[in-house]
Amino acid sequence: MAVCPVYELLREEGAVARGKIALVEALAAGDLEDDRHARHFLTACLLCGRCKSACPNEVDTPALVQYARARLARRSWLKRWSLGRLLPAQRLLPRLLRAARAIRLLWARRIPGSSGLHIRFSRGADGQRRRIPPLVRPFFLDRDHPPPKGEGPEVAFFVGCVHNYMRPESAQAAIDALSALGARVHVPAGQACCGLPAWGAGESEGARKLARRNLEALAPAGEMPDFVTSVCASCAYMLRFHMHELLEAEPGLAERARMLMSRVLPFSMLWSRLAGLDREGAGRQRNGSLLTYHDPCHLSRAFGEKAAPRFLLTRLRDRRFVEMSHPCRCCGHGGVFNLAHFELSAAMARDKARRVRESGASVVVTECSGCLLQLSEALAQAVPAVEVWTTAEALARCGVEEADLGQGED
Repeated sequence: MAVCPVYELLREEGAVARGKIALVEALAAGDLEDDRHARHFLTACLLCGRCKSACPNEVDTPALVQYARARLARRSWLKRWSLGRLLPAQRLLPRLLRAARAIRLLWARRIPGSSGLHIRFSRGADGQRRRIPPLVRPFFLDRDHPPPKGEGPEVAFFVGCVHNYMRPESAQAAIDALSALGARVHVPAGQACCGLPAWGAGESEGARKLARRNLEALAPAGEMPDFVTSVCASCAYMLRFHMHELLEAEPGLAERARMLMSRVLPFSMLWSRLAGLDREGAGRQRNGSLLTYHDPCHLSRAFGEKAAPRFLLTRLRDRRFVEMSHPCRCCGHGGVFNLAHFELSAAMARDKARRVRESGASVVVTECSGCLLQLSEALAQAVPAVEVWTTAEALARCGVEEADLGQGED
């Protein structure tokens, strides 16, 4: 109760870990005649892992919730189609998004630039408008990528949906930063969504198809990169902690996935390692405009990493790093949580925006695609002057002091 962000808002037993476990047990035993009550509370979970981290016995409540969602998802044809068929489709989803972008451009030409229709779609239950980031052209994975150079470690770069379709500059910034340290970075063809939206919603078959496809792209039979990285910690989390689980029924693929998982590191962790940063302390405090950081749940809890992005940010030129209050507090995105429980999600986002504003920073940095979208929407409404960057973008825009870098690692 003390750590669950959903319970803090709802104050109901079904919102906290103990209540969710009771609902999962009842669902598994077939004791629920009407599952609407269970469905409400089991979807009202961010899968942020705070309950597991705080539990002395480390009860994995998020895994139990995901199991229950998988049972409930079998009853929804819409989830089965959108997450089980559309998302894993190699060509269908990109084609639909290209068509959506073309249609958007056609009608957008007639709308004044000041109109919110350029960036809004749908509304929350309270009438609050939503922001939709523009789709880029061409998508990052459709672009030509030069062959890797250098003699350093081989790095397979995983792009992820947001950075493929909406934020390619962040993906390119990460590739450039790692290449500058001597890494041989390549962008494997054939990669797809990491599968987290499908897995989080309980659509395990869709997630399994994506896991199989991404494994073949990142580590084809007989090949294994030194590292796999992504500018999105949530994508890295899915590749490292769940790819091998999803492929358990195929022993050969599961073994290859287990070999790959230890090589998966989020961008800031890999960059810090290759740059040889002194992890005994932060960089020197500098003068310049203020910058703060939001800890993504999958980086701070699943990977247990809070230091690496801060080591990077305290070494930026002409920027002064400041901590916001409770930087590890979930922003409220949570994948399907943002869609199923928009009002709760928006309330958490407003709280995070308030903390960013109180820090006095003009930029907030994060390392998760979901957090990036959530913070961008919340700050556009509450503090429009504050920008949202990824760690890779912060590095590309500001650079680091050469004196702060070590000799790097192989």
